Amino acid sequence: MICMIYHDRKSRGSMGASRQRPNGGTIGSFVPRNQRMKPGQSGCEMTGLLFTRAILLALFAALSHGPGRAQDTIQTLAARGEGFEKLERWEDAAAAYRQILKIDARSIAALNRLGAVSVHQKKFEEAVRYYRRALALNPYEFGTNLNLGIAYIKMQDYGRATIPLERATEAEPSDFQARELLAVALIGRNDYARAIPHLERAVELAPRDLGTLYLLERSYLETKAFDKAFATFEGLEALDPKSAWVRILRGQAYDGLGDYNKAIQEFESARQEAPADATVRFSLGFMYWKVRRYPEAESELQEALKLDAHFTEVKYYLADTYLMEQKPEKALPILKSVTQEDPRNARVLVDLGKAFVKLDRAQDAVRAYQAALRADPDRADAHYQLARVYKRLNRPGEFQRELDAAQKLQQRKREREETLLKASGSRGDPSSRRGLSPHGVNRQKE
Repeated sequence: MICMIYHDRKSRGSMGASRQRPNGGTIGSFVPRNQRMKPGQSGCEMTGLLFTRAILLALFAALSHGPGRAQDTIQTLAARGEGFEKLERWEDAAAAYRQILKIDARSIAALNRLGAVSVHQKKFEEAVRYYRRALALNPYEFGTNLNLGIAYIKMQDYGRATIPLERATEAEPSDFQARELLAVALIGRNDYARAIPHLERAVELAPRDLGTLYLLERSYLETKAFDKAFATFEGLEALDPKSAWVRILRGQAYDGLGDYNKAIQEFESARQEAPADATVRFSLGFMYWKVRRYPEAESELQEALKLDAHFTEVKYYLADTYLMEQKPEKALPILKSVTQEDPRNARVLVDLGKAFVKLDRAQDAVRAYQAALRADPDRADAHYQLARVYKRLNRPGEFQRELDAAQKLQQRKREREETLLKASGSRGDPSSRRGLSPHGVNRQKE
């Protein structure tokens, strides 16, 4: 899961036009260097980037252009709001900042603080409205765009997070947090290729930040950039020498290259370093399953399930291993439990049908395959398996219908592959660039 423990930036507000920086850019909610995320400090490690009371008061005061008494009032309200935030009295803090808006409706700082308070209360749509009001006053202001992106990421709305975070990185190209967050938003959209240059830049800004390095490695693997992945493993090991995750990632790289023996060696080493890690045991079990070493796969997957009883992928591959070992009676209860959790998982429903077939429960198998096709009508293996059951039940018309459907889907798949090969021509092999691998260690293709 993408880490989303990011915190807002305090923003400078202005009742008039944005002030100009010495180099000609707008200052807007420009955050002093000493208040920004430091290199090596990831967004996931932050517990807050709150300004001191003096700095916050200075920001409100510096950009208030009204009479002296109004400035004094804004400073007083700002101090009150900040005090309430420290006490987590969110409604009282919001009331103080709303009072500032009654005095200065164009206060970007107050709008940003109201957005931040709303985020703390998990009122994300309300936060978005405040940030958008601030951006209407200054569309390219760094802090507000960053805060809006954070709000969208907390909502897991990665598509809408991208634009404000792109604006934030354009305003401050060397800001680590903006770069990392933009990459997170792109990864949330499965756009690993576009995330890579931002992660590479973030690594330049914070070369010892492990979280960013691991995200970069994952992106290299997802885009099959194995040469780049291998080139950075040594640096990761130097920073995190006892981590099993380095071996997991390297094992996944070998798996992607088809070097299954080396992948297994990496995962076996990872097991020695972290025997109580469910992901490590699953990874090794999966590789044993892939090379058809089913007894060893069964042992590892059982251990993984003991460590994490809710690990769905472990359940699926353990059940599939039981089917391969002709133990349908062991596979059936596991598959039933997974379908209860996820009733539209076509892959699991197909295996459920196989278990019923092996147990001579043909009618139950028909229902399982039909459910799989309702979830995914273009799943060729479900059509084919259903055709076989219909043949066993002596239902020739339905047998032929499902067999024809399976053959058409397989032919369509072959034609798509042939078209891609022909289209590549002399431009190189597009297979390393088209699409992404299944997400994460537990999303392998069959």
